[in-house]
Amino acid sequence: MAYLALVVEDVVINKWDISEEVMIIGRAVDCDIQIDDQSVSSKHARILVESEPYMESVQSIYLEDLKSTNGTELNGVKIEKEKLKNNDSIKVGFNLFRFINSESPDLNDTAVIIS
Repeated sequence: MAYLALVVEDVVINKWDISEEVMIIGRAVDCDIQIDDQSVSSKHARILVESEPYMESVQSIYLEDLKSTNGTELNGVKIEKEKLKNNDSIKVGFNLFRFINSESPDLNDTAVIIS
């Protein structure tokens, strides 16, 4: 199962299983992942779980910024919407998360390219 881990000085202090198709990250009390930090917008970003259109039973997980004031970073780069990979680093405000999904297949390893 995939999850987000909140990391402080290389120590996981909290984690959230990605168990819904849409999970909102933000400061508001109704967010799935609530962060009490003024640098985080009330609805800052969201996690999306989407089925791959050409591969049965394969799902991809995306991170999407919700036009937040301070932006959302994936591996040090501000993003709008990007597909997540195991061990990606996510920055929301001053908070650092690690995306963990050891069960996700690496499709680059399964592709056969014929030239």
